[in-house]
Amino acid sequence: MDITSHAAARSPLTLATLPPEILMGIVECLIPTPPEIGETGPVALAQMFEGEPWYEFILCRRALASLCLVTRTFREMAHPLLYRVIAITNPRTMLLLFRTLAEFPHYGLHTRFLSCHITLTRNNVIRGVKEAMHEQLGRFKPSDAPGVIAQYVRNSIMQAGSVCSHWMQPYYDGLPQNIFSMILASCKRVETLLLEVPICDEDGDYNILFHKMHGDLHEFDLARDPSVKDEERPYQHIHTLLLQGDTEMIKHLEIDECDCDIPDNYGVKCNTYFPLFAALPKLATVEVTCDSGDWTNPIVNLNQNIMARLHAIHPGSTQFYKTMASLPPDHPYLGGIKHIYLHNSMVMPHHLHYLLKFAPYLETLYVTPRRIEDDGPVRWPRVHGPEEEDHESLNLGLQQYGKKHLKNLDVGWTSLKNMEKLVGPEGRIICLPELKNLEKLCIQLETLYGNMKNAAVLPLLSLLPPNLMELTIEDWWWRYEKLYFDMKMWKPKKKVEHYTREKAYRQAAVEMLMRFAKSLDVTTNRLKKVMLVCKIPWTWVLEGAVEADEHFMGVKLAFEEKGVVFEVDCDEVEEEEKRPKRDVPVYQPCLRPNAPEYDEYDEFDEFDEYPYDDYPY
Repeated sequence: MDITSHAAARSPLTLATLPPEILMGIVECLIPTPPEIGETGPVALAQMFEGEPWYEFILCRRALASLCLVTRTFREMAHPLLYRVIAITNPRTMLLLFRTLAEFPHYGLHTRFLSCHITLTRNNVIRGVKEAMHEQLGRFKPSDAPGVIAQYVRNSIMQAGSVCSHWMQPYYDGLPQNIFSMILASCKRVETLLLEVPICDEDGDYNILFHKMHGDLHEFDLARDPSVKDEERPYQHIHTLLLQGDTEMIKHLEIDECDCDIPDNYGVKCNTYFPLFAALPKLATVEVTCDSGDWTNPIVNLNQNIMARLHAIHPGSTQFYKTMASLPPDHPYLGGIKHIYLHNSMVMPHHLHYLLKFAPYLETLYVTPRRIEDDGPVRWPRVHGPEEEDHESLNLGLQQYGKKHLKNLDVGWTSLKNMEKLVGPEGRIICLPELKNLEKLCIQLETLYGNMKNAAVLPLLSLLPPNLMELTIEDWWWRYEKLYFDMKMWKPKKKVEHYTREKAYRQAAVEMLMRFAKSLDVTTNRLKKVMLVCKIPWTWVLEGAVEADEHFMGVKLAFEEKGVVFEVDCDEVEEEEKRPKRDVPVYQPCLRPNAPEYDEYDEFDEFDEYPYDDYPY
């Protein structure tokens, strides 16, 4: 090796000499993590703290945008990633994104995650979109690229220019839904869609969006040209749908403790979104925050008057609704969905009966409940009469519809007093041993045993699915509801009193788990993990003296002998802040919370800051 080649071999690596795959790996670290479902929209960056989800999101997007300005090489790497994850956080952002996609439609092909964090039927959103449209319309330069979607966008912009004054009228409230439908159609390879949706009737629904989607699919089929190889049918790649209840309204009702008339039943009306489910042929996962609990079949409510109204909105969508209206009442409108996650849900056991019925291929059912205040509006039915189970109970729903495909089940409620028959006989789910495909189960002691007397005589092993791999037992009985919500105000004396009073219960619970561990045999060799979740920590924990694990040392060893991991998890308790007492609350109609001015988000409008075809190389 000569001196020159030796020196070249020892020369340090630079950006120009680094292998492209290494550079790409570094740049990909800047892809922003999508915000979790239920997150409220961002505030100005200066008002955030490091570590907040939106803080990291905004910084990553800014870093990618800055890389696009460095060199041609970095632009080729960073520019597709800039559009990989898109979050619409205010009306002006939505208009600027639409303008960018209209001018450069190929940008939308990079998008895999699209989220809309504004409720498209809220008055302030409608007003903001109209104002942004009036401001930006003259700057639209739609692309002349071939394809049905590009032509559709051009036609829509031309229509907007000719009837702009009409769109500005107060009665035309569908503009945000129209704009979002065009954005979604332009991002043809989106895989995950997060959509913020109304939770109150006064906000209206998303009918215009759904009718536009089905109308666009109809027009796409009519105009499809097989010779155009790069043309793709929209909505075909979406496999995960996140329906996020109006976060500002939820915060107003549940966190801000508003002194107003809370609606009797607020939440996402999931069964009204059947047109959206039907427009997404590969949809497999649906996740919802703050749903109203109603999963009954909505198709039976379609009638000719609705048909006429839909035809007026978008003629192309009429065929879809005519087809749906002709289907039988028991048509599985959730037919392709395999995983459903419900957070802060109002769903009742008999609602889950319907959900299982209309989702015949469901593999995962997850529910975290919303608490119903004792003195609040009556939102759940009181079921009186004999003790036999209801004909629409959850137990019968699992027995009839959950045997073939259900693999993961995690359901529970804070209380179902006087409604036990909606769960099953004596408030129990007794069909679990028949669910041979069930692999993961999280269940409350209340819905497993019904009462503490049964826990003393019924072997736990006989109540469980035969092929279970993971079992989580929630130490929860509905009679503890008030304790659970009051314990954040407990003083040390109260905690000690509760711990002392529960001595006999602790002994009974430990004995139950010990018998279960010793009863495991070769027929249960698939079971690998058992967890006990203590909902009221002070039942098992004596601060400064006894930890929860100390009660289960023998149980843990008994499980280990059978090759099973046993863990105990105690819920954390957030101490309640001291607040000044109020005299008499003044109840008034629930007014919509005021949204911040959109100028506050101007620094987040990255679609306007960087004219992507004019980068200085």
